[in-house]
Amino acid sequence: MKDPVTGKDIIIIGAGIGGLSTGILLLLLGYRVTIVEKNRKPGGLMRSYLRKGVDCPVGVHYVGALGPSEPLGKMFHVLGISVEDLFYPMGSSGLVDRYRFDDFVFDMPLGMDAYERNLRKACPAEGPALDILMKSLREISGQMMDPSFFLRQSDPFQNMDFLRPMGELLDDLRASARLRALLAVPCQLIGVDLDDCPVIFHHMAVAGYLFSSWRLKEGGGKMADAFAQRFTALGGKLILNRAVRKINLSSGKVTGISLGDGEKLLADAVVAAIHPKTMLSMLDPGALRSSLRERILTLEETKGVIAVQAGIDAAAHRELDYNIYRLRHDERGGITNGIFYQIRKGNASGTNLLSIIARSFYRDWSLWENTVSGKRGADYEDKKLTIARDLLKKSEEVFGPLKNAKILDVFTPLTLRDYVNCPEGSCYGVLRSVRQLLKIASLNKLSIKGLYMAGQNSVAPGVMGCILGSFNAVRQLAGTPRLYGEISRLL
Repeated sequence: MKDPVTGKDIIIIGAGIGGLSTGILLLLLGYRVTIVEKNRKPGGLMRSYLRKGVDCPVGVHYVGALGPSEPLGKMFHVLGISVEDLFYPMGSSGLVDRYRFDDFVFDMPLGMDAYERNLRKACPAEGPALDILMKSLREISGQMMDPSFFLRQSDPFQNMDFLRPMGELLDDLRASARLRALLAVPCQLIGVDLDDCPVIFHHMAVAGYLFSSWRLKEGGGKMADAFAQRFTALGGKLILNRAVRKINLSSGKVTGISLGDGEKLLADAVVAAIHPKTMLSMLDPGALRSSLRERILTLEETKGVIAVQAGIDAAAHRELDYNIYRLRHDERGGITNGIFYQIRKGNASGTNLLSIIARSFYRDWSLWENTVSGKRGADYEDKKLTIARDLLKKSEEVFGPLKNAKILDVFTPLTLRDYVNCPEGSCYGVLRSVRQLLKIASLNKLSIKGLYMAGQNSVAPGVMGCILGSFNAVRQLAGTPRLYGEISRLL
């Protein structure tokens, strides 16, 4: 653990949910904070966009554990962000997700007991294995509800008993292909295969949605603006549409940053709420020891996605209060193909939004790797639309014939790469696999005084992971007693 920063002036690179949350926490502790963002608007992957009057999500499709007594709900409360203004609860139909396999259907409900009942019904011969799995799931969910979760649990590497791969645990339990397939789906939510997913990350993802599940009321734009407005209302300075070129150091200590136009901003500490490889490109080659630099350069990314936003007739296709996963598994239970579907309210013109997300490898788009968004040419657009039309056609196997279906937008790993500076365009960032745990742990132990990391790459992916990363960065920067005292006061 680094010594707390003694100065007051902090610069944060990146105005995504991780950067904004870190900024809000630091302002609550009395620091002077400036956030620098390369895009014209703050918000990162939580910001949505409009196409023909329909709000299209990017990275926030649904969120777990936002209830008042639940971990993410408590974090929102500490940040001063109203859950009720932004979200509404899912699950009125009795389920949150429906997994549709070729040979069976499984409904993911709200509540730990309901989840256990559904698992036992789907896999009646696996009582002993489910006894062990549910015991560990309940233990981790209990830790998440503990008041010290923000401080203790924000460093998951303390939980050594739960760092083994889920696949290995299921091998020991002699789990069937069906049970493995069911437990593999939450791994898809964080972009890690079952055989390489740490037990703790799997269980945290499952527990979060079992606590409660929520969707945005009015889209990601309002969520992004709520975080940005909270930051500026507390006195934070937000610099938009200006990229950071370099993190400046003197004698191994941060002194500030240089912007793309050469302007220098001084700071006592810098928080990089960006991809670690992007942060590395902002440092002089010798700033980090060679072993740590090599670890960062060789970090694997999670798989990319292609997302299709389609308008469909609202009268024929009503909003669904749950999500659908169309899945296929192999004889061992590994997910070989998976597509996510969500039907949301669209606009006043009678159009609802069908969002489709499928896996797409960065290498599949290598022909256009050296191009920028909006200037990739006709061949790229043709490939995007061909895949989008095929995915739209496949969705009719789930929903039946789609009335007045029109593709509104398609984005690929290259789109996300250019938008959030993630080297391979992954919406989940660094692959949080068992194989990479030691490499990822080094991100919290940068050898440069006054340099910290936040965002989903520092602790875990998703909204909860991003905000946990913010608490972790502030804990290192300000010290545990100071942060704990402020949390206790606000809660």
